[in-house]
Amino acid sequence: MQNFLANFFHFFVVYLLIDKQMCFITYHNYTYMTLGERIKIARMQKKINQQALSNKANVHQKNISKYENNGVIPSAITLKNIANVLGVTTDYLLGNEHDDVIKDTLLLKYLKKVDKMPDDVKKALMTVIEAYIKNHEIKKPV
Repeated sequence: MQNFLANFFHFFVVYLLIDKQMCFITYHNYTYMTLGERIKIARMQKKINQQALSNKANVHQKNISKYENNGVIPSAITLKNIANVLGVTTDYLLGNEHDDVIKDTLLLKYLKKVDKMPDDVKKALMTVIEAYIKNHEIKKPV
C-alpha cells in the first residue's frame, strides 16, 4: 500500500508539473523521475514543443516523443544536445544532480568567469549580488 501511495503521489506531481500549465509544486524528491519525464519537464519549462526541440537538437521529432515516453534512451551525444538546447546539464536529465548544484548554465558560465577575477573585483561583485538578493527578498510576498 505504501509503495502504491508513493507512486500515485509521484505521478500526481508529474501530472501537475506537465499538464496544468506548469503549475509548480515544490517537490524535492526527483529521484523517482525518469529521464523522459525530466526531458519533458525541462522542455515545457523552456516553453518549446517537441518539434522545436528536435530541430535545435538535430534529432527527429518522433525520437523526442520516444525519449519523453521512455521508449528509447538517447545516445550520449544526443542527450548532450538536448541538455544544451534545454539549458540544463546532462546530470540533471539523468537524475544525478543534487539541490546544491547550479542548474542554470548561463549563470554557471558567468560565475566561472567571476571565479577567475581578482579578489577585490570578486568582493565588489559579491556586494552587488548580496544587495540584489536582499532587495528581491524584501519585495517577495510571504
